[in-house]
Amino acid sequence: MEDILVLSVATLAAGFLRGVTGFGFALAAVPLYSLSVPPVYAVVMAQMLQIAAGPLDIYHNHKKVDRRALALLCGGALLFTPLGAFLATRLPADVMRLTIAIAVLLGLVALVAKVRIREGKGPAMTAGAMAGLLGGLAAMPGPPAVAYFLGRGADKTESRATLLLFFAFTSVIALISIALGSDAVTFKVFLSAVASYPALLLGTYLGTLLFQRLGDGHYRSASMGVLLVSGLMAGAKGLVGLI
Repeated sequence: MEDILVLSVATLAAGFLRGVTGFGFALAAVPLYSLSVPPVYAVVMAQMLQIAAGPLDIYHNHKKVDRRALALLCGGALLFTPLGAFLATRLPADVMRLTIAIAVLLGLVALVAKVRIREGKGPAMTAGAMAGLLGGLAAMPGPPAVAYFLGRGADKTESRATLLLFFAFTSVIALISIALGSDAVTFKVFLSAVASYPALLLGTYLGTLLFQRLGDGHYRSASMGVLLVSGLMAGAKGLVGLI
């Protein structure tokens, strides 16, 4: 019972972040879940919840999505998500955390430097591939995909809607890959996800209310802040574990 309460509170907080930015659910949820369950099970639970949120995301956001960008991102992710899931079941947790931290912080540096990302298939598929790799590895496809949209200067509503649907797609591929490659997808984790689902809906709803009040500049700042905190936390925990 205590574990379910901890997981639900973590889901509520992560869902709020997801509602505000369109990403960041797993960035917040996986470290918090790991306080109660092993890291690989935390990843699986985050994947399950993002899949469960998918139908509502499609219903509320399908008219706002950048369909071309979504298709290209999904194409890149389809190739590399299984690789990330394969590595997730075999790499030490602290090595995974350091890898994620480096990727997140490099993307953040590019955004702070205001590197512009051009339109076209190449950048979109590369972002999708990197997002898929991190999504399979640690249920965290956000940083490369977010960097892609912020680097293009895309509209915040379009960016958020596309990200929500893209993450549902990567979660499906990652969960299937993990299920085929390990025994981490268990009925117990499924029940924990079911119990936490109402907290995800509530957190996402509250976060969406705040998102509707944000201008493009504030949305960009909030997104970059999430990337900074998540990168530093993952890196610090990985270093501590390896020392």
